[in-house]
Amino acid sequence: MPSNIIDSLRREHANMRSVLVLIRQELDKLVGDQEPNFVLLANALYYMRKFPSLVHHPKEDLIFERLAAVDEGYKGEVERVRQQHQDIYGLEEWLIELALNIPKRDTSGRNRMREFGEHYLQTQREHSETEERVLFPRALQVLGSKDWAAVAHKSKDIEDPLFGEHGGERYELLYDHIMRESSLA
Repeated sequence: MPSNIIDSLRREHANMRSVLVLIRQELDKLVGDQEPNFVLLANALYYMRKFPSLVHHPKEDLIFERLAAVDEGYKGEVERVRQQHQDIYGLEEWLIELALNIPKRDTSGRNRMREFGEHYLQTQREHSETEERVLFPRALQVLGSKDWAAVAHKSKDIEDPLFGEHGGERYELLYDHIMRESSLA
């Protein structure tokens, strides 16, 4: 069971990375001659703001809370990633607002969007690397079957609205774009 939970989180990270690639591509257009697709960008950021905060991060928090209780040497690292969750949410809210307001070319709004976007992407990268390279492996080492059962029991089993079985509702444009880009790679 522990590896199933961690495997699921790692799959979610991989899916989120594909959304972050799209965000990177659209942010890169802010400095070129191309015009970003602000609707697509806002949709990608909205997905990143909603799905991880409602499903992914709470599952991680359950694991990390138990990890910090079992191995106190990890309390600082656990607190740092939990704070990063909050920082990421704030950056996403701000970037969504900017994307919805479509900053005009050659304005400070575009420059700020690019700067905050870079900070956001860097924070996301460092965050998931810490979880995957440090916290997940340690949790697998030290948490017992009762810990994993409690995590499984308390975790919400909510389908990913972008990568799960969906009717193409809100994220249809985003899903189609990601699938099209991945088939070109």
